Order: sequence, then C-alpha cells, then structure tokens
Amino acid sequence: DTDAFLKDIGSYTRETSHNWSWKFLNGNFDEFINDKRGGKQGDSFYDIYPELEEEARAFAVIQCNKKAASFTAYELAQFIDNRYYEINDIQKNDLKLVRSVECCRLDLRRWGAHFDINSNRPYFEGHERSDVREHREQFVRQFLTNQDSYYTVNSDEDPSWNKQKSSRPTILICKRVILSYIFSNMFSWYNSIGHDESTFRSGDVCRKRWFLGDSTPFFSKGRGRSVMVSDFLVQHPSGPFLQLDEQEWTKAIRKYPELLIDDGIRYVKYSATVFAHLGVDSYFDNSVILLQFERLFKLIEFKQEYQTQSIEILVDNATTHTAKSYSINDFGKNIGTNCPVSSIEYLNDNNEIETLDCYFQSGPHIGQSKGLLVIARELGIQVPSGVKLNELKVILSNHKAFQNNSKLENLAKRYNIEIKFIPKFHCELNPIEGMWCHQKQFVRKHSDQTFQRMLELIHESRENFTQKMIFLKLFRRFWRTIYAYARGQSYEEVLKLYFGDDCSSTVISHRKVTNSNLSKV
Repeated sequence: DTDAFLKDIGSYTRETSHNWSWKFLNGNFDEFINDKRGGKQGDSFYDIYPELEEEARAFAVIQCNKKAASFTAYELAQFIDNRYYEINDIQKNDLKLVRSVECCRLDLRRWGAHFDINSNRPYFEGHERSDVREHREQFVRQFLTNQDSYYTVNSDEDPSWNKQKSSRPTILICKRVILSYIFSNMFSWYNSIGHDESTFRSGDVCRKRWFLGDSTPFFSKGRGRSVMVSDFLVQHPSGPFLQLDEQEWTKAIRKYPELLIDDGIRYVKYSATVFAHLGVDSYFDNSVILLQFERLFKLIEFKQEYQTQSIEILVDNATTHTAKSYSINDFGKNIGTNCPVSSIEYLNDNNEIETLDCYFQSGPHIGQSKGLLVIARELGIQVPSGVKLNELKVILSNHKAFQNNSKLENLAKRYNIEIKFIPKFHCELNPIEGMWCHQKQFVRKHSDQTFQRMLELIHESRENFTQKMIFLKLFRRFWRTIYAYARGQSYEEVLKLYFGDDCSSTVISHRKVTNSNLSKV
C-alpha cells in the first residue's frame, strides 16, 4: 500500500529510497551526483500544463469560498482530469485519474489551503442584498447631506467636539434591542439619540485571568440571574447619557404629572433608562419600549442643553421598533372578514390627512368589516374580476393607505422627533453597539458572580464609559464608517478597515476601543 501511494504521487518506493540513502551516507559522492541520485528525471505534470495549474487553483479558490462545505480534493482531481482530456482532445477509456487525489490534496496545501474546523468564520448574511444596499446608500446620503448639522468629533489624539456650524443643530440618539441590557445613544447638532438593549448575567466572567500556583477561587458554572437594561446614548457635548437635573425634573412633572405614575417599569431617576430583572419584571416588548420612548420624548423637552435643537433617534429593525398598527396581511378580502382597525389615516397626494372607515357605518352591512375588495373600490383602485386575495394585497400594498409607519414613528411625530432606521444587518452603523460592549467587558472583568455586585458594576460601567470618553471614539468611528460607505466600499471592506484583524490599528467590534487604535484608521 505504501509503495502504491508513493508511485501515485510520483515519489520513490521504499526500496529505492533506502538504496539511495545508503549510497549518500556510505558510497561515493561523485557517483551519487552523476547518477542524479537514481531518481527518474523529467518534467512534472504542471511543468507540461502550467495553464491547467492556474485553472485548477482558480477552481479551488471558488469552491473554498462557497458557503457549502462540500468541496473535496476528489472534486479537484475530477476537474483536472476533465480539463486534461479537453485540452488534449482525447477520449478517456479508463477510470484512472491523470492526477491522483493525494497529489491534489498536496496541491491544495501548496496553494495555501488548509482543512480546518468549519466554525468561527466571518458572516455576511444579506448585507449586500439589493434592498439592503439601497437602504444603506439612502441612509448614508441623509447623513452626508446634513453632516454640518450634527455634532462631530475631531481626529486628534485626545478627541474633542468640533465647533458647531449650524444655527439649529441636530442631536442624534441611537437605540438597539438586545436581550437583557438595553442602551440608547444620542448624538447631535441634529440632536441624535441612540437606543439599545442588552443582557447582563451575574455568572458571566472574563475569558482569561492571572493564576498563581494551585490556589484559585471557586467558580460558579451557571450563568446566574439576568438583568436587561434599556438606555440612550447621546451625541452631544453635554454628555453621552440623558438625565434631567432636579430643577428640570420639577418642570417636567408639572406639565406631565403622569411621569410620577408607577407603571411597573424600573426607571433610573430623572431619566428614561430602564432596568428589568428577568423572571420578575416584564420583558421589553413593544408596549414597554413605546412607554419608554414616550417618557424620553417628554424629558427631552425640558433638557436645557437640547433647547432649540432638532432631535433624531437612530434605531435598528427589531420588531419592538418596527411594529405597526396594522398590516395589509391582517385584512380579509370580503365583507365580514378579518379587519384589525376601525379606520385608516393616510396622507393623500396633496399631503392632506384622509380617514377611511374600515367598517360599514350604515346600510345592510352596518357594523361589519368592509374587506379589501370594498376598500379598493373606495380608494378608486381598479381591481380585475375574480382577483385572488394575495393578488389584491399586492395591488393595494402600493397605495399610501397601506404604506403606514410604525407605532414608534407615529409616536415620535407627536413630539416633532424623527426616527431613523439603520439598514438591516449593519450594527457597525449604530455607535451604541460599542457602548454595551465596553460596559459588558467592564462588568465581566470585575464580576465576583453575585447578583448584587453585578448591579453595582452596571452603574460603575456607565461612569467608566463617560470618564474614559469612549463615546467620542465611537461617534468618530461612526462617521468614518459613513464616509467609507460613501466611497463605495462594501460591508466586508468596511469591517476589515475599521473592525477586523486586517486593520493596522486592530479595531475590532466587541473589543476595547482606544485612541491609538482609531487614529491610524
């Protein structure tokens, strides 16, 4: 078996190798050189077919980059075999491969491939999908068009805010929903606010630590109790978190006394930050998030530093943010079928509000739902006879009556605040992601795996985040990411440039962000 394998890969057999090894050690060296070590001299396969090697290598690269893990050295051997007979225009008469599977396996290693565990690979699921890319381009254009209105950070080693150029700056607030610990970001000139949620677990600890000798503290194996936090991060020189002082709070409750009502949600004093002890408090569903946002909108009105400034809130596409009052999929086709709302309000072509009743107000069907067929006629839409429900939904989905906003957007409009949705799958465009990463790192590093200590560390991590001015670096990275997409770079290129191991400054998303890391990017 060994001799057969060695012959297949064009090597010496055992006896030949032993013979010439003995001559090399004990025989005449000149004889050894003149005989060329007894080897069979000649061109290798790829010396004769160099273009076939290039094709084989290109084939291997394509197969290795596919999502499926089905590629094998045998497939490469088959590819080479097929191309060999095509190049020479001859008919294959046996099953023997012109280049063995073993040789192809060696070829792959020589070309830099390696057979390894199929995990911990980068993923780009839908990031360059046409609709996502279109939304990303629109998102980038919106920020670049109004970039002078936002508060931005300079590129100095010790970052600081740039001088504001707009007479009515905008504050940006960022938000994202993650299990357990929720954060929101606010940044401005356009007063921008970001929001996010995430989970802290008392059992989580840092991955590595120093040990000395055999004396080590006990370790709790479980994940412990969890706490969810929903917070806001503000892009504004007054500070990264929104919290009123006592005087501002007094004015707020004078106008909105409902702020004092206990609705079962754990708010941080004078702020819209929410804590939830999982298993005890309600989970952060759409109703809780809407209550939190409404509280935020009311508090913003009395924040002295935000006066005369526009407010924008940056959120992700979590269902807690995108939930709508109704969807066309909830409607039935005929009279008396499903109908989620009593009426629909929408803006017509003249930008005027129109109201359409979804239930009959008089006549033989009074009190019954109209169904999409009747609604289409009242909207003046021509519907072919015998139309199916799915076809009818497609026709009506293009009408303004069914292009409705989310509950969050409708709520924000009441307070003259704009909601901006981040493109799907693009967490790098939400600065708050870096905030909760920093806070979790801090909590895990100092955790003793007790619940009470974890609660203390969450508050300490916020203070540490502010003291080290990490928010300035996150906002600066956010704008540099915007500029990178504006230059036409793809999602993968942006990650490598600002977040990946290939970046010279080693800035990685979920790792520590330092000044020196970002200054070279």
